[in-house]
Amino acid sequence: MSLQGMCRMVLRTNKVNVMNMKCFARWEQDSGSGVCFRDQTILQFGNSWKLLASFVLLNPGSALPLDEVDQTEYLRSKTLPFFVEPSPGETYVEFSIDRLMGDVIKLFSSEYSGGTIRLLNLFNLKNQDSNEAVEQLLSNQLHPKIFSKNHEIIFCDAPVIIASGGHANNYPKIKQELIRHISLAKEENLYRIAAVDNKQFSIVKAEPDGKGLVYSYHPSYTFKYGNTTDIGELSAN
Repeated sequence: MSLQGMCRMVLRTNKVNVMNMKCFARWEQDSGSGVCFRDQTILQFGNSWKLLASFVLLNPGSALPLDEVDQTEYLRSKTLPFFVEPSPGETYVEFSIDRLMGDVIKLFSSEYSGGTIRLLNLFNLKNQDSNEAVEQLLSNQLHPKIFSKNHEIIFCDAPVIIASGGHANNYPKIKQELIRHISLAKEENLYRIAAVDNKQFSIVKAEPDGKGLVYSYHPSYTFKYGNTTDIGELSAN
């Protein structure tokens, strides 16, 4: 199936209204293995570009480039404090909005009329099947795009929501990456997705344990299977 065909399939199966929502990111496909990498994902809705929060997730999901139009200069013109300049040969492009992205934007649009949300990942290999993604991680650990560099993990002074799920419990490298991301955030800005009742989840303040870890649920679970997720302690009210 062509790239455009795959993008159309994602948009048809996504029940979230994608009007007034945009997604930009860097994208690379390894010419040898065919493995794809997405990083520096920026979600934007409404008329504002103010950074509302950053999510630390496991890895990129199903969103695909809409086209190959270079959006780097457009994003650069926004003078975003968290914008990471692409390396030579890299560009930012616009992406489809997958279900998780749509759910995150809908959550924040219940409190804010617009803004940006950054999605950072413990590893940048694109695969919506997290178990397969972890297996692919093990064979691609040396790829230069697999992990974000410290200078690319920019949280500014906005909330940082740890939402990477439980894979860090079983894989030392993923645990190491989770600890690294947490260490780069201000502790007073740390939050996590937590269970607060039966099938009810909320964004709550987080405090690293003695090993520097924060345990959390992944929104791909908390937004589905009859579960509900609210903005919790990030409420603007």
